[in-house]
Amino acid sequence: MNSQTAQTTTAADESAIRTFHHQMIDAWNRGSGEDFAAPFSETADFIAFEGTHLKGRKAIAAFNQQAFDTVVNGTRLEGEVNFVHFLNPQLALMNGVVRVMLPGQPETSPSRDSMQLFVVMKRDEDWRIEGLLNARKLTLERQFFLDEFDSLSEEAQRQVTDLVTVIKQASLQSQE
Repeated sequence: MNSQTAQTTTAADESAIRTFHHQMIDAWNRGSGEDFAAPFSETADFIAFEGTHLKGRKAIAAFNQQAFDTVVNGTRLEGEVNFVHFLNPQLALMNGVVRVMLPGQPETSPSRDSMQLFVVMKRDEDWRIEGLLNARKLTLERQFFLDEFDSLSEEAQRQVTDLVTVIKQASLQSQE
């Protein structure tokens, strides 16, 4: 922070911004799209982990509610804020991470870890999220594997996928 920003932003400002991350994790864990979207402005931009661009709080709420009711039903999030950086007294960046625990699993699934970059703006004394980029974390090893997988023919990709399915089923059966 420069000296002017330090003089005009407070610990309460940073705390209010950090609270958004915790509110969203709590809303995810309850399966509430409306509560998940509550910290966003009416015109916010949200880029989901798989690249979907949503515009506005209502669209963010609807998209996430559909996900909570279907593909991520029963998942749980945990995470934390890495930093809040004030660009000026009304504008800040926040970086956070989230980890996903799949239903019935005792630990998070590293392949679903995400990093998040928030753009947060203060208007009329209230902070709101104006933008969020949510992107999956990807190690270089996983990226190299995916590059190799993508270079295979369609038939070879199908064979690898089938083999992984067989290995996973055998692993589940041996745990029973």
